[in-house]
Amino acid sequence: MNIKENIQKLLESKEISNYKISKDTGIAPMTLSDYATGKSIIGNMKLDHAIKLNEYYLKNKDILEKNI
Repeated sequence: MNIKENIQKLLESKEISNYKISKDTGIAPMTLSDYATGKSIIGNMKLDHAIKLNEYYLKNKDILEKNI
């Protein structure tokens, strides 16, 4: 799976809220909301945000994919 797909899956997750992701990663809730709703394009995300979100996804992969 690629990084963009990981981030998309994370932001669309019902298991972990964007609020919790924001608190755990330090990325502003509004920024996460913009990516989740498509207002901002994940492919244009700041590199540090992409790294943080991908690492967060990988750390929580078992929780995020339990319903797949």
